[in-house]
Amino acid sequence: MPLPHLSVTLPYWQNRAPLDALLVAEAADKLGFHRLWIGEMATFDAFALATAIGRAPGRIPLCLGPLAVGVRSPATIAMGTATVAALTGHPVDVALGTSSTVVVRDWHGRRRHRTARHLEETTRIVRALLAGEKVEYDGLIERVRGFRLRLPALRPARARSVYGPDASAEIGWPSVGSERGRASSNGHGREHRSRFPADRPTGGEIIVAAFGERALEVAARCADRVVLNLVTPAQVARCVTVIGEFAARAGRTAPPVSVWVIAAADPDPDMYTTVRQGVVGYLRAPGYDAMFTEAGFGDVVRLASSGAHPRAVLAAIPDELPAAVGMFGDTRTLAARLGEYGDAGADEVVIVPVTTVDDPAGYRTLDVLTGICTGSVPGVPDTGEEESDPDSVEQRRHIDE
Repeated sequence: MPLPHLSVTLPYWQNRAPLDALLVAEAADKLGFHRLWIGEMATFDAFALATAIGRAPGRIPLCLGPLAVGVRSPATIAMGTATVAALTGHPVDVALGTSSTVVVRDWHGRRRHRTARHLEETTRIVRALLAGEKVEYDGLIERVRGFRLRLPALRPARARSVYGPDASAEIGWPSVGSERGRASSNGHGREHRSRFPADRPTGGEIIVAAFGERALEVAARCADRVVLNLVTPAQVARCVTVIGEFAARAGRTAPPVSVWVIAAADPDPDMYTTVRQGVVGYLRAPGYDAMFTEAGFGDVVRLASSGAHPRAVLAAIPDELPAAVGMFGDTRTLAARLGEYGDAGADEVVIVPVTTVDDPAGYRTLDVLTGICTGSVPGVPDTGEEESDPDSVEQRRHIDE
């Protein structure tokens, strides 16, 4: 059974110390995960945190985001991404999304409208800028005139500029990323050897976060990869099918799909409480409300949408809700659940580790998942493959169990 790539994202749990993010990043690098996703909510700026992580010893590839297209301009997104790549030497990818009305309008005071169109325009502009292009773009929402990044391109440049929202644009260019790859740490001489025998990201991938039909259509047309969040394996399978249909209409190969999955090995009641607190704000957010309703938790969604106090909403969330969109349990349960996401079509599972006071890095969960993928956990079938050189271009893209 094919297993997906296994990555980690920084979780930013509300009841945990913000600086725990650095410990999660260190654990992900030490255990050899595919890449580290660095988003942002109400603590760190993603570019600043990614630079701090990238300047520390370690070689894990980085993915920034999903970043809200309504909060930053395409130029600042491209500048920030290129800055992290230039200052750290790590391969760097970037994910874009529309976020929520609360984040864009209420927190940042920006207008949130025509979100699918905004997502597509920003994706096309960022792609061109990271390719080293001089961009001329006069869209319905975004406008760029004569801007070119002076930092090294993350993607191969084309000998043309980009014009307007209806101009033809080549998509899915192969990325090049950092020549330094994962061979050594930042001057510390420690060679990183992945415990996962799979190709590592090379940088410059443009990822789109989506779930609704219009966003999925944009992603199928414009993205190198699609990322889903807080979804069941059945929802992943449905989205993979929809993406394939939209991509076929656009005349291109369907982009692979990543999914963020909350995970906890042998969870205790406090860990479930952490997760339940973390999902309260998502229950009435557009898109997420539909996800949870589709997953069978419409009563809780309606309560959240009624304006009930967050404490009342929290009390109404059953442990079954996070379990429906995550991986919770012993080693065998986690292995089976990981396989379900792979069978549904996920090319990459991005672990959102549940952290605790005693385990602020989520190391226990990450270590168990590493063991599942390498076949080193007793009682879980081996992948049947020997570890290979992570820098080899001949490596397989998946692990076969």
